[in-house]
Amino acid sequence: MDYTKTKETPINHYEEQQGSTNSSESRSNEEVSDCDQQHSSIANELGLMELPNDDKVYKLIYGHCHSKLTSHLGNQFKIVSILKNEFKTPLGQAKLKAFQIYTESVAKKSGSYCECGGNKAAATAAARVKYGCCGVEKEELKAILMYGFSQFRNNNGLCLSPDNAPLQCMIDPSSSCNEDGTRFLLFSRIIMGKSEIVGSTAQSYPSSPEFDSGVDSLTSPKKYMIWSTHMNTHVLPEFVVCIKTPSISRSKNPKSPWILFPVLIKSISKFLNPSQIRLIQKHYKEYQERRISRFELIQRLRTIAGDTLLVQIIKSFGQKGPEESRPINLQSQRGCMHI
Repeated sequence: MDYTKTKETPINHYEEQQGSTNSSESRSNEEVSDCDQQHSSIANELGLMELPNDDKVYKLIYGHCHSKLTSHLGNQFKIVSILKNEFKTPLGQAKLKAFQIYTESVAKKSGSYCECGGNKAAATAAARVKYGCCGVEKEELKAILMYGFSQFRNNNGLCLSPDNAPLQCMIDPSSSCNEDGTRFLLFSRIIMGKSEIVGSTAQSYPSSPEFDSGVDSLTSPKKYMIWSTHMNTHVLPEFVVCIKTPSISRSKNPKSPWILFPVLIKSISKFLNPSQIRLIQKHYKEYQERRISRFELIQRLRTIAGDTLLVQIIKSFGQKGPEESRPINLQSQRGCMHI
């Protein structure tokens, strides 16, 4: 869905809604509930602004996410707040300006953009600026907003879901619950430019200079791949949707099938070639030495072995073990696999 243009209300990169957005600052303390105070605190901690419920942009994002989640979860979720990145700091202003410059650059490269008049809407269309989302933890979100994206989210770059698939983002490994059971969906503007089919997980940059991004399908993409060389110039984090979902909240004692890392590595060795097993063992050693995070280890394991094989093996080990064993879980426990 293109938030910048809707049948109900044309919105140009949300800047046109700034006036209505600022009305949130005028709410009195008496009007703020305990839940509002909690998530206002998160907004302040992240340096973002919480959109009021009557804001046009809030209604647009809320309605879009609510309809997608309702079809899968029924009423077992609550959108508690929607936060906006205003890019008010000098660094934020620089990131916003850089994104605009790259948008125009990609638009010019497409050959379908005329610079006459500096039309931002025309540049946005020519550069194929879309919205993509990904699930993030609070600490990761802080790092993204402060420093930008890093390669630990994906071995080859940044993988985002089209914004019409927020549920898939919520069950992504990175969308673990916060301490109070809150999940964060980060919606970012993406300069897609000319896309190519990503045919190999080993591909880490465009196959030629004419391409700007990767997709799994040119007609109905479910994944957007922004290469590591582009992810801090072609992606602009803009909104955070805070969601509570009791049905998939984190639990300390997972009930779904899981398996310990050493047992998993031994099991998949029957199906993978020796070089792949050596690479997995290398990553596991890096994790044990605290050189990579648990999340990054799981992501690399999924890239090498594939979800289909991992699901089959993990489901065959359905018995629970001691809590200190730190299992790989199929559900949404923090730091575990989500298939």
